[in-house]
Amino acid sequence: MTQAELNFNPPKLTPQSQRLLDRLSISPMTNAQMRDELRLLSYTRRLSDLRDTGYHIKKEYIGDGLFRYSIIN
Repeated sequence: MTQAELNFNPPKLTPQSQRLLDRLSISPMTNAQMRDELRLLSYTRRLSDLRDTGYHIKKEYIGDGLFRYSIIN
């Protein structure tokens, strides 16, 4: 193992990303709910932040431009 592989300081989530994580921990939600309930204009960026920190996000197409997102344990 080289020094470059050690990560003692994992990336921290932004407040918006943390709000999204907290909400997804309760139950799945749609992209419209992310926009309307959490007021996230860039929810795709927040989802990407969660993926970058190691969370596995499931994306499911519902129809009419709606997607349901959930955390996979």
